[in-house]
Amino acid sequence: MAANRAQVNALMARLADGDRSAVGPAFDLLWPVLRRFCRRALASDADGEDAAQEAIVKLFARAGAFDPARDGLAWALSIATWECRTVRRRTGRRREAALDQVAALPDGRDTEAVVAARELAAAAREALAELDPRDAATVIAALSEDPAARPDAVAPAAFRKRLERALVRLRAIWRSRHGAI
Repeated sequence: MAANRAQVNALMARLADGDRSAVGPAFDLLWPVLRRFCRRALASDADGEDAAQEAIVKLFARAGAFDPARDGLAWALSIATWECRTVRRRTGRRREAALDQVAALPDGRDTEAVVAARELAAAAREALAELDPRDAATVIAALSEDPAARPDAVAPAAFRKRLERALVRLRAIWRSRHGAI
């Protein structure tokens, strides 16, 4: 590798001086090294390829800034390291964006809110199941939008009083299971 390192340094010095004929040989020496480095640095071969491609493009674009007193291979690997970091950040942002897309249902509702509503409804059904069947029927009738669900034989004042007592009992059950309302 020492011979290759010396060749890379010489080619990079030529590129820094503006000799564009050194691009092909420099590419032939650096591409396998950068590709292998980036593939190892990143979890995915595809991401490694992308980082290596970006690194080699930036390396040649910045060839004029290369300092011949420094190591050419180390300079190339430092550019590749930054590209690997960029790919990792980009991948992380894609995951965040994907999670945001998953968090919203097609109708625009937030999945977390939907899950919380389902859990709350399940807890309410469990609390209602502990009530006396007549109290549970009264609460359900009061919550129903269907007027036929309310008992006809009960006067409105009596129904409101039954509902008040049923809700007191329901709150007591809720507090015992879930704490304060």
